Amino acid sequence: MFEKCKKADILEKTGALICQSRVSVGRSGEILLVIPRAAVYKANTNYRVVFYDPVLGRVTCRCRLSAALPLPGGEMCSLRCEVQEQLAQDQRRQDVKIPLGLNIMLHSAYQPGDPVRPSELGVPATVVNISAGGVYLRTSLLLAKGRRVWFDFMETGEKLTLSAQILRVENASLTQNQILYGYGCKFVNMLSRHESVLRSFIFQQQRQQRRKE
Repeated sequence: MFEKCKKADILEKTGALICQSRVSVGRSGEILLVIPRAAVYKANTNYRVVFYDPVLGRVTCRCRLSAALPLPGGEMCSLRCEVQEQLAQDQRRQDVKIPLGLNIMLHSAYQPGDPVRPSELGVPATVVNISAGGVYLRTSLLLAKGRRVWFDFMETGEKLTLSAQILRVENASLTQNQILYGYGCKFVNMLSRHESVLRSFIFQQQRQQRRKE
């Protein structure tokens, strides 16, 4: 658990932030937190710790924190974090959506009755917003609810081929002269590594947006 996690917040029972920490997991599964030496807490006491995991999302746990061991340099120290109980985990439907406006080539397998046969190169579409659990697409291609689509996502620095199932269809025309359809989709059959990379990308974009605000 939390093998991919790099960041966590340590909270008082009141919800007040004690400090932020770096997270690492040893080979035996032991969780280590690196915190500022100036952070004030009681050793061998339970605290709420919010883990920001690129795969699991935001996970809140009740944890027992050990005494701190000073690290070279004197400004930071490390401590063991023993998870006593998981208190909450954000569900996929609560995943943060980030606006993107990214142009892609969308693919869908041809089925009898389709008005047109899509090109092997795909059909131009726009990723309006995206989360770790799904995507909202806008395109001129008419597809029914339940259909599968896929596209290559390059914004993470590597090519991720993402497959999704259409959950809802709506009119997304921007002008009277151009008919466009909006598709709310959920990701399906996503590799764990791809989900981890996508979550990391979304967290980075969210932080950048908050800085701009």
